[in-house]
Parts: sequence; structure tokens; C-alpha cells
Amino acid sequence: METILLTEDDIALRAQIRFALEERFEIAEAGNVAKALNVLNTEKRTLAILDLGLPPHEDTPEEGLRLLHLILENFGIKVIILTGQKTESAALESIKSGAFDYLVKPVSMEQLMFSIDRAILFRDTEETLSKQGVTKVSFGIEVGKGLQPAREEAEKNVILKVLKDTNFNVYKSAKILGVKRESLYYFIKKFGFKREDIDADS
Repeated sequence: METILLTEDDIALRAQIRFALEERFEIAEAGNVAKALNVLNTEKRTLAILDLGLPPHEDTPEEGLRLLHLILENFGIKVIILTGQKTESAALESIKSGAFDYLVKPVSMEQLMFSIDRAILFRDTEETLSKQGVTKVSFGIEVGKGLQPAREEAEKNVILKVLKDTNFNVYKSAKILGVKRESLYYFIKKFGFKREDIDADS
């Protein structure tokens, strides 16, 4: 079972998210940076959901970004930002720093669940590729272009890397990525991947 650290200072919202997620995931809660680090230092967590507006600076992303950097530097797990900090600069700084996704409150539980599933897929794909001797995928994201292009560029690079490594074998690629072949065909069409382009680039 995936074990998620949920860091959110709004107790009611934290309870709502925990209730929505605890059927599928084991949830540990924290309301500030110190408690979050204590959880991570004493319990194994495989993912993190992080609010940027944490005490003592709830109205700025300062504490949340500090915790994001600490998590990525010391624990190496995927982090999903879930916050009321609606400024574009906070969003871009989060993604640039290495957050997997950035969701603005209010967020539907369906939206959050989808982001969690994508984070798990990306992490598992990176681990599979690493076991095969492939170096970590470089996303080459141009943060200045905004969030959606950044996410799409990340998806594109992971899928392209797997297709190249399997010599465009859709069955093997879908298995590595943990998706249905129909879904992979959708992405191949979406990004305009062609076997000859991959062969020429090899």
C-alpha cells in the first residue's frame, strides 16, 4: 500500500482529504514543517501532498517551498502541491524545484486521485528504467512556458524514452509504463511519435 504524507494546516480540509484517500492509501498527517519532517524521519512515506501556506507564514508560499526542498533533497519522493497560493510564481517555483504536480484549492478528490496515480506511474517507470540500466529520465522542462506545457513535456519525454528502449514495441512499452495499449496508442498519436523518427534519432 502506498504511504502518503499529507501536510495541511487546515484541520477540516486535512480530515476531508484523509477520509477520501484512506481507503486506498495509508495516510500520515502533519500541520507544519516540523511535524512533517518528524513523520518522514520516523516512518517510510512513498508520496507527499503538500500545502504551500504553512505556519508561521500561512499567507505566503515560503514555508511550503522550504519543506518541498527538504523533502526532495533528503527523501526523494514525489510531491504533489495542493494549495490556496494562486500566484503563478509560486506554481512555477514549485514545479521548477521538482514538485510533480501543482493543484489549486478547491480541488476535487477525483482530480487529486488522478494526480496521485500519475505520480505513482512516473515513479514506478523511473524505477523500472533504472533497474534496466537506463539513467534517470531528463524532462527538459522550460518552466517559463507555464504549467500545462511542463506536465505534457514530462509525459512526452518518459513515453519517448520507453518507446526508444523497446524499439517502438507498444506491448512492452505499455507494460513498462503500466498503462493499457489503447492508452499508449492515444499518447503516440497525441505527441505524433513515429517509428521512423525514433529509428532516425537512435
